[in-house]
Amino acid sequence: MSAIPQVLHRGARAISVHEFSDAVKATCVPRFPVANGSLSRPVGIAISGGVDSMALAFLCFKLKQHEPLFKLSDNPISNFYGIIVDHRLREGSTQEAANVISMLKKSIKMRADAISIRWDEILGPNGNPNELPNIETLARQHRYRRLGIACQTMKIASLLMAHHEDDQYETVLMRLLSGHGYRGLQGMRPASDIPECYGLHGVSRSGFLDDQLRPNPFYNLKPNYRTKTAVRRSLREQIDPAALALEIKKGRSVFDFDDYDYIAKGNKREPPLVPMPIEDGGISIYRPLLEFGKDRIIATCVENSIPWAEDYTNTDPTFTMRNAVRHMYKSHTLPVALQKPAILRLAERCKRKAASEEAEADRLLDRVLIRDFEPNVGTAVVQLKPFSFLRVPRKSWSSSARRQRRLKHYRHIAALLIRRLLALVTPEQDVSAVGQLDNLISLLFPSLATKGESKANNPPKAYVICGVHFVPLIGGDYPLRWLLTRAPYASNMPRPEVQSFRLSFRERGTRHPRSWRFAQWDSWHLYDGRHWVRIRNRLPFWIYVAPFDAEHQKSFRAALGDQHTKDSLSLLLKRYAPGKVRYTLPAIYASGNIDELLQGGDYWPEEAPLHLISKARAEGQDPQRVGLGGLRGDNEVARYLWEKEGANSAKRQLLALPTLGIQLPGLENWLQWNFRYRKVDQEWLRRSVYGYSRLDYRRALRRRPSLAPSKRSKLLRVRRK
Repeated sequence: MSAIPQVLHRGARAISVHEFSDAVKATCVPRFPVANGSLSRPVGIAISGGVDSMALAFLCFKLKQHEPLFKLSDNPISNFYGIIVDHRLREGSTQEAANVISMLKKSIKMRADAISIRWDEILGPNGNPNELPNIETLARQHRYRRLGIACQTMKIASLLMAHHEDDQYETVLMRLLSGHGYRGLQGMRPASDIPECYGLHGVSRSGFLDDQLRPNPFYNLKPNYRTKTAVRRSLREQIDPAALALEIKKGRSVFDFDDYDYIAKGNKREPPLVPMPIEDGGISIYRPLLEFGKDRIIATCVENSIPWAEDYTNTDPTFTMRNAVRHMYKSHTLPVALQKPAILRLAERCKRKAASEEAEADRLLDRVLIRDFEPNVGTAVVQLKPFSFLRVPRKSWSSSARRQRRLKHYRHIAALLIRRLLALVTPEQDVSAVGQLDNLISLLFPSLATKGESKANNPPKAYVICGVHFVPLIGGDYPLRWLLTRAPYASNMPRPEVQSFRLSFRERGTRHPRSWRFAQWDSWHLYDGRHWVRIRNRLPFWIYVAPFDAEHQKSFRAALGDQHTKDSLSLLLKRYAPGKVRYTLPAIYASGNIDELLQGGDYWPEEAPLHLISKARAEGQDPQRVGLGGLRGDNEVARYLWEKEGANSAKRQLLALPTLGIQLPGLENWLQWNFRYRKVDQEWLRRSVYGYSRLDYRRALRRRPSLAPSKRSKLLRVRRK
């Protein structure tokens, strides 16, 4: 144990198990309505070996002993598991990690494992991370990514961090010195998604659907026997016996006439889309020590004889900005406004203000009607009600200034609403800041526009921000609505693409295509920031997921075969992806032509191109060592050379529009895929997705005096039906 002077924790009281238990319960908020009988899982603890993380590990160990049935975020805990990250930025870091594991086993009897950041894979074999100017940011990013992958491997859904009150003070003080606003001055959150893990499936805001597909899911959402019995009893009481008898007699539901119309001959309605599942889950980070100071943490380790190791780099004020801030407030007497109590009170005030604004934005959800949210194509049709100002009597000269303050406040709340709308469709990782939405606020809410902006936005025009295209839908018998879709791809910017590996040559070099087997599923990839996708195939071509390209539209339509599929494609594109929206749809391409394989033909040439072997020898290459070692026989080598030569001149072929359910006939025998939409706020979506009520519909018609009375009454009669 490091020699820490007693004066550092003199008078400080060690953290008790009861205090720690209450802090964990207050910090670890349940994410899902977990039913009884959930399986227990280990909980990870990020441990560096310092006094903070060692105190956290000790408190977790004592909590498990004191309360064996303790639940974290309403989930049973099997055990706590320590994870040590070896940054490999200095000599002896690997031995230091091993020493930390030894300390945990001897003093706390906790299992732990060390993971290393592989700089040779990140920077190359000759790269030196210590020479990088942004090594602190890069090390933080890869530390969290390694932690996330380790938690996913060990089936850990919750990761505890040892950040404490002094860390919170340093964080807020650094942000204050950097010029952050009040939303940034809230400091670290007690609970959050794991950062720096964007694009890692099962780690960052995903993995819940895979968990539910397991025989014994961790998040058990199935109701117990008592709940099932109550639901059956309730449904039995609500069933109309006459309607049930008619349904049984006719063999179908009496409420399915709308679906029956689609089957009718000559109907031109578009086929319904198969609903795309929406992802959720991911690894959560909890900081239960944020309410405890450093002195109490040191006292906890000292009183319980818990050893720890000191990192000498934490005392170097030139190493990181945090070290400089720590040196500043420990070595100098700061003004009262910059001392720890004042800064922490500032963070609490900022947190309360941000929470109040978010609550006000939640109350204003009745101003947002998401009429159509289609995750298959990544679009949403939104109708926004105008803001109405409170009536304030103008008794003094300050009424104009008061109105300006209210206008500024309402514009800020409107920006929070717009950020939530952007989060539904945007392909970008981070949504635009509130201060960057001024023009969009005036466009979507004309009543909040300034004097100059109100005329400029009349009539409303399309607008692009954060990768989202806002298109006004003018016309019809409804008020103004907006179509939110992914912005068209710029011609001078690279387009998103996900590549899937083809079936290896070893598994098909001597076989007919009919005997080729499916390869394993690829890992999940985040395509265009919106769709999680994975593919498996038994084709000899590379498979790509890329945007739907107009140059492939005609040939793809011709290859669909029957007229019914062609009509379905036209109706789906017209209904769900009109105009340029269709060219933002994900499409699946092959690196070569697969028409012969779809028709049951052979892939290999009738005669082995043995002349390619002579050509390779003439170029000074050994045919037995071209790309694949151990090929047997001249025929197999010739096939490999033939395929390699043809791959360089292959042209892509459009195979499917997977989110629309349109594909080449017979493709399912060669290629399989799964698409999921990324995580969105489904609770907010459920609260705001609904159609026009009859009252709103009648009010909308009354606001249109130009509509003929006969037509208006006809529309109302149709709506009543």
